[in-house]
Parts: sequence; structure tokens; C-alpha cells
Amino acid sequence: MKLMLKSFYLLFASMLMVSCGGEGIEVDSEDGNDSEIIVVQDNVLDSASSLNTSINGKMFSIPSPIQMATMIKDNVSTFNEELLTDPEGVANFTTKFKRAINMGVYGADLGYATIYENNTKAVSYLSSVEKLSDELGIAGAFDQDLLERFIENGNDQDSMLVIMSEGYREGDKFLKDNEEHDVATLILTGGWIESLYFAAVSYEESGSQEVANRIGEQKTALKTIVSLLEDYNQDEFYSNLIADLKDLQADFNLIEFNYTYVEPIHDAAKHQTTIKSKSSVKMEGDVLNNIIEKVKKIRNGLIA
Repeated sequence: MKLMLKSFYLLFASMLMVSCGGEGIEVDSEDGNDSEIIVVQDNVLDSASSLNTSINGKMFSIPSPIQMATMIKDNVSTFNEELLTDPEGVANFTTKFKRAINMGVYGADLGYATIYENNTKAVSYLSSVEKLSDELGIAGAFDQDLLERFIENGNDQDSMLVIMSEGYREGDKFLKDNEEHDVATLILTGGWIESLYFAAVSYEESGSQEVANRIGEQKTALKTIVSLLEDYNQDEFYSNLIADLKDLQADFNLIEFNYTYVEPIHDAAKHQTTIKSKSSVKMEGDVLNNIIEKVKKIRNGLIA
């Protein structure tokens, strides 16, 4: 489950410019100068916090629920419980597909609740993740004292995030060691979809340029997820989800994405790295609205 706790989208330094009247959304530097600079702390770029992993030999990078929830909180300060799934819904998931997908969904909900410091909800979702791991036969993916440590550190958000990270690393290792690649793929997909759903609803609430930008950046992640799911297409659940994601992909394919890498400047004394890479994302017309509506429909179908 380390699959869900990593991010690579911190390399985008441009500001999102949203035009009025639904005519287009374009990402670029605010003053038109594409050499705009962003400075970040070294710990943000630490390799332990960035996702570069593989399933069945395929490399991918996706934003994590933790990073996505942090970004959303920066734009929508109020915790929205209605955004989350029911942590008691575990009993409703009776197939391997549903259990694995919703294990990913619950993982994203866990990250959201933790970032908003709703510790009671966070513990509920961690408990639900443990139950689903039992039902999937991958209980060995979690250290037995994980839940107890999480509860004991309920007043220390940093400690809670560290404990989550440890659990995800162990979960990921267990899945790979036991060649549960299909389960890992579904967990990854569920967490990604739930995080994208958070962003979609948050954009509707805030109209945030940053949130819209983050949604547009998912084009590459979606392509990889569809490819992974096709590798393990076992039944109608897979087929239906692949069809829905390919329909969503048709809208993402209308997004223009450009990225130019520029070597970052590292200041060891200040523990800072200055990023000068340039990127742009352009979404014309109703593309963003169509993506949001399809994401909401896909997500609501998976948690039913």
C-alpha cells in the first residue's frame, strides 16, 4: 500500500490560469515567463515520499491521497464528511474486486481524515482497511500493533502519518513478495479514483486553479492504470471499470500537456532545492466539467 502514499506532481511550478465563460483552462507562469521558480524543502523531494514503483514490470507515478488531501485542505479549509465513504460498508463488499478496490478507497479516506485531523474518522478507516485485508487473505500485510500505535498517537498528526507510511510500505512489500499483483493494482486504482473524486468535488466547491491543475495532471496516471487493469482483466467487474476509464480517458486525451525538465539547483546549507522545470496544461471548453462528472459516476459505482 505504499502505492497510495507517494507523489510526483511537486515538480510543476506554473500557476493555473482559468478563463471565464468556460472557454478554456490553461496552466502557465502567472506573468507569462515560463522560467518561474518554486522553492521546496528537501524533505518534500525525499525519495521515500515520491512514488516510482512498478507492478508486473510496468513503471508508474501517481499522486498520493496524502498529498492530494493536503492540497485540497489548502484550498478548502472545512472538513467535509459527506465526501467520504461509509467506513462501516465493509460487509457490502463480497468479491475480491470490490474488496481490493475499496481497500484503496478507504486508504484515501484515511489520508483525508488524517490531514484534516479528524482522528476518530481516521481510526475508523484504518480499522476498515484491516478488515478488508483479512477478507482478501493478505492480513500479513499489516503489523499487528499498527492500529494500536495509530490510536495511541491520535494527538500527533506527524506521528500518525509516519505510522501510515510504515503500514503502506509493509503492505506493498507483502503484496509484491506474494505476487498479489492483481490486488495491488486494484488497491492502487481505488485510491487513485477516490483521490481524484476529492479533487473533483473540491474544485466544484472552490473553483481553485490549483485543484483544476492537479486534475488535469492525471492524464498519464490514467493511461498507466488502464494498462495495468487490462493485464488482470478477469471478469465483468474489470471489464466494466476498464470501459468506464477508457471513456474518461477520451476526455483526458483532449488535454494538452507539456513538460520541460530543467536541472534543479540544490542549496545544501539551506536544505532547499529550487525547481526551474517548466510545464503547461491546457483544457478547452467543457473538458474539465466532463471529467469531473465522469469521475463522480465511476467512484459512486465502485463504492455501491
